[in-house]
Amino acid sequence: MKIKKIFLVIFFFLKITNLEAQSQKFDNKFVSLKDFLILKFDLYFKENSHNLFRGGGITHVAYEKIDYEININEKEHFFISINAIMDKKRYLSKNYYPKLRDCVQVRNKLIENKFGYSFIKQRFNNLVNNETLFNSINQSILNISSLDDDLKKDIIDNIEVEINILHPKSDGNLSCKGKLIDSLLEINRE
Repeated sequence: MKIKKIFLVIFFFLKITNLEAQSQKFDNKFVSLKDFLILKFDLYFKENSHNLFRGGGITHVAYEKIDYEININEKEHFFISINAIMDKKRYLSKNYYPKLRDCVQVRNKLIENKFGYSFIKQRFNNLVNNETLFNSINQSILNISSLDDDLKKDIIDNIEVEINILHPKSDGNLSCKGKLIDSLLEINRE
């Protein structure tokens, strides 16, 4: 019986030291700032993507799915590609095709949860502008204590976005691009 207890004590001791050795493997490993920022953008978009689906078809275009991809190029500039897929059942039978304001509204709803256009006439109302977009990204994504204000400004100023609104009829697709914090984007003619 005593021998059994001794073996158990030795076994547990070896297990504990093995676990401690495995945990030390992670002590000197750090995530790069690029990877961490991509993760923060991904979590932010994932958390706010539901804003795009609320009220769809009544106050704005109804979407059935949203996909996005976040990359950093060799100059360390972010490139965000967003695909907003319009509701197939609703827009196969309707004669509505996306416009530039729909691209801008996708970006605005993802970042600010505001349209940036008046409810009835769908005119630009400046509720979402360069400053509000900058502040949202700065406070929600770049809220990292080790980043100074100049680096944050440089990161935000160099984020490119491309938004593709995919209509159920392929001839109705629309693509727009620009800086993420530009109030208005431009139609992508490529």
